Amino acid sequence: MTESYSLSEAWESDARTVDTLRSELAREDLARHLALFYQSPQNQLEVAATFVKHGLRTGNRCLYFVDTNARSTVERAFRTADIDVERRVENGDLLIENGQDAYRQANFDPDELITLLADACHESVADEYDGLWVAGELSWCFHTDLTYDHVVGFEADFDAACPDLPVTALCQYDLNQFNDESVAKALWTHEQIIYRYRLCENPYYIPPNEYRSDGGGLLNARLMLEQMYDLAHARSQVTQREQRLSVVNRILRHDIRNDLNVVRGILSLVADRADLDDVLAVRLDTAIDHVNDIFEVADKARYVERTISRSTVERTSLAPFVARAVERVETTFPEADIAVSGVNDVEVVADTNLDVALTELIEYAIRNQDADPRVSLTVSDRPPERVVIDVGYDGQPVSRGDRRVLDDGVETPLQHCRGLELWLAKWVVENAHGRLDFPQGEESSIRVELYRCLA
Repeated sequence: MTESYSLSEAWESDARTVDTLRSELAREDLARHLALFYQSPQNQLEVAATFVKHGLRTGNRCLYFVDTNARSTVERAFRTADIDVERRVENGDLLIENGQDAYRQANFDPDELITLLADACHESVADEYDGLWVAGELSWCFHTDLTYDHVVGFEADFDAACPDLPVTALCQYDLNQFNDESVAKALWTHEQIIYRYRLCENPYYIPPNEYRSDGGGLLNARLMLEQMYDLAHARSQVTQREQRLSVVNRILRHDIRNDLNVVRGILSLVADRADLDDVLAVRLDTAIDHVNDIFEVADKARYVERTISRSTVERTSLAPFVARAVERVETTFPEADIAVSGVNDVEVVADTNLDVALTELIEYAIRNQDADPRVSLTVSDRPPERVVIDVGYDGQPVSRGDRRVLDDGVETPLQHCRGLELWLAKWVVENAHGRLDFPQGEESSIRVELYRCLA
């Protein structure tokens, strides 16, 4: 088990951070049994602290088993993640125990250890917690005479018990200690994994009943082959769909645009005739307006494609994005009154195109007002981890139909959102795991929620 596990250079170049993981834990439905695969102590401690903090925030008691790391090191990592360790420990919210002691108490017997964890889960519920979150450093197994198959057997048995327990567990594997075979076996017993700060659905997960079936290794190998085939098939479908979308986009941007340009020219020539009656002139103007709207949508679609393809997520100050968005809108709509309030120099996790999203939202608010348009941008904290930007205006609110389509993320012929402004804003905001929302109230408002960077 002590053979070194080698990683590609992609690990060092990965731009994902604990901020990304924090937002993924908040957004995703978590499995009851997860595994962290890490290379550096910093990565391990940051992920473990993020996991524990989310467990505490969601009303659970958290139990952490230390082994390789000293208790003081783990506590320091928790404090860095803004966990009040002393208060949480004193209140019984957070328990930090020695992993070897706990496993020794169970005589390293998987059934006995699961019984101890089950008792801890039920005790947590009796103490009015939602459940128990457990994080353990798997290095304890190197201090015993157990084979790794024995350890994996415990993982499989615990995985089978999880659905019946109010528990969420994170097993932590140091890739410098476990060899390829050991890591592969660990993959079989965890439905979700955390790797390079990313929460991943595990395609190699084998449910406990199948893992324990008489098929043994042959069944596992076949499952892995089938899962690899499914992944390859999915990639092929994605590539094929991207090729088809590329063709459709070219037709929309080029062929149809050129044909519409001819139509608009002819309509304009006819509209300039002196012998037109008033009714026909109005109809021609309406037709030209609709052609111009299609041009605008085509240009916006091309802009969306370029913007989304170049998007990245980073930790950055909010203020420059707000300033660029306001400046851009004031150039396009000099008659608009745009007011910014609140503290906007806070550091957030944001897509680098956030200013584009804010521009689209402000312009949407302006276009939905008749005269003397006024828009307010109010920045406020939503403790402890959120920053909120409210875009308020006096015009028509976003319709219920548009809100439903944007929430569902899917358009149909009968239910669709007019234009691309709100879609573009939604995609940019959600790329950084933020949220675009439409508060219900007397005033029209669009809300952007972003994750705040913590020390």
